[in-house]
Amino acid sequence: MILCACAAPLAHAQQTAPTLAQAEALARDGQHLEAASRYERLARRGFMNWDAATALLAAREYVVGGAVKDAQRLVARVRSRVRSDDERALLAEVEARVALAGGDAARALSILRTLAQPWPAESAPELLALRGQAEIATGDALGGVRTFEERAALLASPAARAENDRLLYDCLRQRPPGAVTAAGVSERERGWLELPAVVTAGSDDAADPATVAAWMGRHPGHPGAAFLPAAGQAQPGFATIGGGRSTSIALLLPLSGKQQSAGGAVRDGFAAAWFASSPADMRPRIEIYDTATPDAAAAYQRAIADGARMVVGPLTKEEIAAVVASQPTGLPVPTLALNYATVTPGVATPAFLYQFALDPEQEARAVARRIADDGWVRGVALFPDNTWGQRVHDAFEEELQAAGSVALMSSQYYAADARDFSGPLRAVLGRYGGAGDRSSSPSQSLPPRNAVSEQASGPQFAFVAATPQAARAIRPQLRFQMTYDLPLYATSDAWDPSVRAAADMDGMVFPEMPWLLYGGQGAPELWDALQEDWSARSRGRLRLFAFGYDAFRLAQQLASSGGIAAGVDGLTGVLELDRADGRVQRSLQFARVESGKPQVAGSTATVFRETLPANSTGDPPPR
Repeated sequence: MILCACAAPLAHAQQTAPTLAQAEALARDGQHLEAASRYERLARRGFMNWDAATALLAAREYVVGGAVKDAQRLVARVRSRVRSDDERALLAEVEARVALAGGDAARALSILRTLAQPWPAESAPELLALRGQAEIATGDALGGVRTFEERAALLASPAARAENDRLLYDCLRQRPPGAVTAAGVSERERGWLELPAVVTAGSDDAADPATVAAWMGRHPGHPGAAFLPAAGQAQPGFATIGGGRSTSIALLLPLSGKQQSAGGAVRDGFAAAWFASSPADMRPRIEIYDTATPDAAAAYQRAIADGARMVVGPLTKEEIAAVVASQPTGLPVPTLALNYATVTPGVATPAFLYQFALDPEQEARAVARRIADDGWVRGVALFPDNTWGQRVHDAFEEELQAAGSVALMSSQYYAADARDFSGPLRAVLGRYGGAGDRSSSPSQSLPPRNAVSEQASGPQFAFVAATPQAARAIRPQLRFQMTYDLPLYATSDAWDPSVRAAADMDGMVFPEMPWLLYGGQGAPELWDALQEDWSARSRGRLRLFAFGYDAFRLAQQLASSGGIAAGVDGLTGVLELDRADGRVQRSLQFARVESGKPQVAGSTATVFRETLPANSTGDPPPR
């Protein structure tokens, strides 16, 4: 009985004994005091004997949890036992946290500055966060911003970098910096330093829309824009860039709602072009209206009432239709719509309506002409089964027919959300597909296929209308189906310019903006910002920044000429206004993916060569 009585508490003690994994899990879950208690129990090594590293982990959790005296108690016990660089870094972190908790930022900064460098890699992010907080708290806001930027470079995930931005912003809000007067301040640093004053520039601690817009104009794409209050951005759906007396341009974009990201990218590109244009006192005043609050027609009416001499926008086909319908007597000022309006048969385009778009149909027509110029006479095509795919299909086939020398052997639609494209590919390729098939019987192989004879009668090209995700799935599956190399053409929608490299897309030919094809030519400052400081913000939207940039330059010409002429050697291509229908035509250059990256394509496309499937024989003859 005595043995059993002793065994029960012993078994319970073994079940409840803390482990490092438990303590770490509690710390990650924010249960800091419970984690500290477990770390402390683990740190004990018998009477008056402590493990320094584990005790310091306990002290860190105590101070994070608000039990500063317990943290100080443990630090006093193990300070003399600290031996390794990792333990010295952890001791400095705990003591700096204690100093900051006590309001002594100067002492925290002194502790961190006296810690020998380089700091251990695992400790560096926490130490830099504490140093940045201490610098801002002692009045060195610029130093704090630079420390947080140094910390961001060590963080691997976008979520961690976003949290770093949040911590920096919170520190600046608690101790707003004064006017930025130091020399050598970068645009990104200046944006952070100005941000707290922008957020509180209105009444009742609400941001003033004009001040917000001015800040965004000075710092397009800045990550600090994520912390601007929604109320400040949306009320009353209006802001101004510049205060000059020259012609006012109203910019109508969706800056809230579903299209907010696209509208914001166009706005930032537009603002970047404004800053890169003529001297400040000669630039037009830009007034920005949110078409999502309440709607595009109301935004247009307000812009006209406010005296706009030129309107740029809105962005969607539906918004353009609403604006035109709201002006039954005609548009009162030159209006550069940022899309192509739906054409109603028999209804003339309103006077003063000009239209500029990144139009997939225009690109599809350009690809059709390129295929004809490359000398191909027969091919196949794939399109997504949706409205966008139908529009691209119609434009592509119509242009092929106009060329007169090229015919489609077959075309096929695929489900827009598909991942496996083997069915549509087999259907569109017919007897020329299935080259990669294997026999279902191990003892009997499939009959060999002759690549030379199949190339002599089979398709000479494939055109694919697709998103980047679909295109990256279709390209290798197309190779698997064929016995010979099949040149692949697409619109620019098939390539994501934010991707660093995609070797599986080698050989694809598509129209591309000169700005992207030549690495920022035409607007290098905007390019550098989007590749470095604003890379997360710009992902998937690089073309929209260039679109906004060119929209400003076109608007300048239309405004100065009274809507008579517009032509720009732009970031998106060579732009010319068609006087007949008011549409801006875009001359496109072509890229070919080589070694995973788009390169300038020559006057004709080089056939992409690859290893033939196992069940094909012979080599395709040279073209």
